Amino acid sequence: MQFSRNSKHDADEFSRQLKNQQDGMNKLTVKDYIDNRGDYLANGRSSNGNAAQKAAREAAQADKYNELRNSGLSHSEAKTQSETWMKTQHALHDPDQIAGGFANKVTGVGDANINKAIGSQWKSRIGTVDEVVDEIARTTPYEDLDKIYLNVKLRN
Repeated sequence: MQFSRNSKHDADEFSRQLKNQQDGMNKLTVKDYIDNRGDYLANGRSSNGNAAQKAAREAAQADKYNELRNSGLSHSEAKTQSETWMKTQHALHDPDQIAGGFANKVTGVGDANINKAIGSQWKSRIGTVDEVVDEIARTTPYEDLDKIYLNVKLRN
């Protein structure tokens, strides 16, 4: 499945986030996907992950602060720079909730603009995954759906 990178976005960060989305999807069973995707379609983004997102942001900012302090910056400089950096970061779900991810599983942080770009592209691509999963669900006994894992390939 092809995703497009805006030329203004860092290529390595885009590839990292897309690979993490792919890896996260491939850790989902068909049952996980059906349950999570169904919940997303019925209710939209879940607020169940808010605490996990907050914890991920706090941990990332603390790590950034420590990195800056270790590089020789003063407390106030490191605090200011880590706060400024955090404004450019989003908590990441791998995969996004729209793609069947768990609301409370946050895997870290990443460039906010890239996260939004990938997230917005799911709307026109997730139907392909839905079709394949629907076919599997129609042809597989229910009790086996938690034994079958997704196998998706995301490219840019």
